[in-house]
Amino acid sequence: MSDRIQTAADEAVRECLATNRSFALIAGAGSGKTTSLVDALGEVRKTHGETLRQNGQRVACITFTKRAVAVIGERLGFDDLYKVSTLHSFLWGEIGRFGDDIRDALINHRLPALIAKAAEQDTGKETKTARKAREKVARLENELAGLPEVVSFSYDDAVFSDYLNGKMSHDDVIEIAGYLFRERATFRRLIGARYPFIFVDEAQDTFVPIVEGINQTCAQPGLPIVGYFGDPWQQIYDGRAGDFAPPEDGLSITKVENFRCSPQVIEFLNAFRADVQQVAAGPNADVEGSVEIKLVRAEAPEGERKRYSDAQLDRALAAMDQAIEGWGWTDQPDIIRLFLVRQMIARRLKFSGLQQLFTGQFASMRAQDDYESGDHHLLKPFLTVICPLIEAFQNNESRKIIDILRTSSPAYDPHGSNADRKLKDMIDQSQAQLKELVEHWEASSIKDVLTYCRDRELIPVSDRLAEQLDRAPRTEEFDEELHNEEKGDWLADGLFAMPTTELFAYRDFISENTPYSTQHGVKGEEYPNVLVVFDDIEASWNQYSFSKLLTPGTAGEPTEGQQERGRKLAYVCFSRAERNLKILFFTPEPEKTKAELIERKLIQQEQISIA
Repeated sequence: MSDRIQTAADEAVRECLATNRSFALIAGAGSGKTTSLVDALGEVRKTHGETLRQNGQRVACITFTKRAVAVIGERLGFDDLYKVSTLHSFLWGEIGRFGDDIRDALINHRLPALIAKAAEQDTGKETKTARKAREKVARLENELAGLPEVVSFSYDDAVFSDYLNGKMSHDDVIEIAGYLFRERATFRRLIGARYPFIFVDEAQDTFVPIVEGINQTCAQPGLPIVGYFGDPWQQIYDGRAGDFAPPEDGLSITKVENFRCSPQVIEFLNAFRADVQQVAAGPNADVEGSVEIKLVRAEAPEGERKRYSDAQLDRALAAMDQAIEGWGWTDQPDIIRLFLVRQMIARRLKFSGLQQLFTGQFASMRAQDDYESGDHHLLKPFLTVICPLIEAFQNNESRKIIDILRTSSPAYDPHGSNADRKLKDMIDQSQAQLKELVEHWEASSIKDVLTYCRDRELIPVSDRLAEQLDRAPRTEEFDEELHNEEKGDWLADGLFAMPTTELFAYRDFISENTPYSTQHGVKGEEYPNVLVVFDDIEASWNQYSFSKLLTPGTAGEPTEGQQERGRKLAYVCFSRAERNLKILFFTPEPEKTKAELIERKLIQQEQISIA
């Protein structure tokens, strides 16, 4: 992608900056949004940098991920004129010092809202849901009553709150900041005075209260101003701003150039999306690419929860392999395969047992989320220490072994209990222990390996992990009504009984060392060749129906939610392709599906086939 082509949209942004006017840049996939953002930040430095430094003011750049923070910061030369940070980090940096205001927001807004939401689930009956709702209301009311005694508040990137100890969660930070923006004119003035220019990257994924608060801060003509950069069609997370807009007198700007995709992919994107018609701009304008759809007749699901059985998964994967062979992609290393969920990925990469366990009846939503992110407390020791140690030992990487042990293993901590032992003794001990560990790995259960590593202090052991390792397995039959709050015990027992054979495959997938990904996991990425797999049965989600999205005449009309979520996720997937895009579409009625896709002018006759 070229970052030197000046577009009409970039000129419009510069004009807004010259006249102190807020704006929103709508930039479709591959448009060079980050380049436009960095150019705008550079323009502010050139025209206002000296004055801002003299006044002790900075330029705020709020972005979505820590990775984006690093990229943008590097492109700006890590100039301290800019405060480049993630949304939560920026907000806590501004609200964290106002303890009394945080307490006020919790007492008057946050906790009453949480109590009211929990109370909605209390029907007054003795059902499990009603009892849990009453318990939650009682706990929150107790925390509400105790807030006046809390001395200070902290935030450490946590998912859960502990109000009586002053610990805030992700959601608390957003709600408190939104409240202060809305209710405290002084807070808005302070933000505007500290940051005369506020730039928001990935604006579509910014929370609604924050967009509203920043717009309120920048509502009057002149400084401070806000500049939003994003694309409503790439909003794939619920509860975000989506169709963001600048303050009332701001300017909405559309950037139509696409510097990423081949003309053939851009033509397909334009057929799929009507609000922005992109044009190829840059070296990609001369690239010869392709878009093809292959339809496969979907089988009626025979597995649990209306999902495919293992045999059906194998047949679906075989159909994918046949399609890849037909496209001539079998031996190409630069293909990314995108699935909605991990069921087929796990089957192909051979960690189906883990997948089934962490999406089954013993897995809470938190357990599943932690499994999918690689943060589950039962699995993290393998990802961070054990698998890397075994891999380094088998590859005879002595330096790497020492580095892992010194940074991650209590027994080898330079300041730990063995600090006075000779280095040679510790190296000899590590080699002997790793040799034994490999033997355990090949012959023992997951629990045996964890216990071995725990006993030799090769891994740090959290209280939660220690509790699971030390207790006896649950022998009673699981009862959802009786054991719902304790089902993590059954999850741990199921994992502990498994052999270690799936852990490296799972680790490789989590580490993005495979040509497979979930469709949600590739936002912001780009690949030469992309294969998107759509299969409503494999997904087994009510939130999505790609059959209804793409062929409503054949499959029926999608719900409003399915329409919105599906079109945005599909667009994100399609627009990852730099050169070639292939879509494998499982449908019960391939002939009707083909006719409708052609009739809707999403695809040409020669671009679609039935397997």
